Amino acid sequence: MMDYLHLPSGRIAYICRGQGPAVLLLHGLGSSSLDWQPQIEHLARHFRVYALDLRGHGQSAPLRAPVSLAELAADVADFIRALDIEPCVLVGISMGGMLTFQLLADHPELLRAAAVVNSAPSFPLDSWKIRAQVGLRLLLVRVLGLPTLARLLAGKLFPKAEQQALREQLIERIAGNDRTSYLHAMRAIPGWSALPRAAQADTPLLVVAGDRDYTPLAYKRAYVAQLRNARLEVIEDSGHATPLDQPQRLNQLLQAFIAEHSPPVPA
Repeated sequence: MMDYLHLPSGRIAYICRGQGPAVLLLHGLGSSSLDWQPQIEHLARHFRVYALDLRGHGQSAPLRAPVSLAELAADVADFIRALDIEPCVLVGISMGGMLTFQLLADHPELLRAAAVVNSAPSFPLDSWKIRAQVGLRLLLVRVLGLPTLARLLAGKLFPKAEQQALREQLIERIAGNDRTSYLHAMRAIPGWSALPRAAQADTPLLVVAGDRDYTPLAYKRAYVAQLRNARLEVIEDSGHATPLDQPQRLNQLLQAFIAEHSPPVPA
C-alpha cells in the first residue's frame, strides 16, 4: 500500500516498512519503488525502509515540463525533511544513484551514508558513440514507443532462459510509463555532472557494480578513486538490474553497510 506526500513540486508516492534507522531507496529511469521489493522485504526486518516513486514515475506526479536531476534531487531532499528522517542512509540505482551523487553535492548533511548501484557521478557527452546512443533511445521512444524499448531492454538486462519472469515483469513496468514523463526524465541525464562537489563529501559511500553492467568496472574504479570516502564492491553474474538479478547478494551488502553506519540501538 502506497502513502502520499504533497511537496511544492507535486505529489510523491512512497512505501514505508519496518522500524529502526531510516533507509531511503531511489529507483532508476522508467522504474518505480516496485523494483526494490526484494530489498524492502529484507531490509525492513532491520531498518525503517522508505522507497519512493520519483516524479514522473509510478504513482507520483507526472512530468509535464523539462526537469533537471538537481530538481529531482531537491524533491528527495524535501521528502527527507518533510518526514524528518535526516540523516538517513540513501541507496540509489542508475538514475537514482545519480540523484544520490547530486544530494552528496548539494545536501550532504541529510545523509548519514549512501550507496549507489550501477551508477556514476556524471554523464558526459564526450564521444560520438555516447551521443548516438542517447539520440537513438530518444528517437526509439518517440517513434516506436515504450513497449518496443521495454522489449529491447528486457533482453539485455535479463538474457538467461530462466529469467523469463523478470523479462515479462520489466516489459510490463517500462511499457506502463507515461511517455512524456519518461522523455523529460531521460533528457535530464546527458551532460549532467555532480562532480567535483560530490567528490568533496566525507559521507561514507558504497559503490556496487554488477560485473556485466553497461559501463566497465575500470570506469567505476576510476571515479571511486576520485571520491573521499568510497569503496567499490563487485557482484558477479549481474547486469544493470542487480536488485532483481542478484537480490540476495545485494541485500547482504546493503544490510552490512547500513548497520555499519547506523547509530547503536538503545539497550
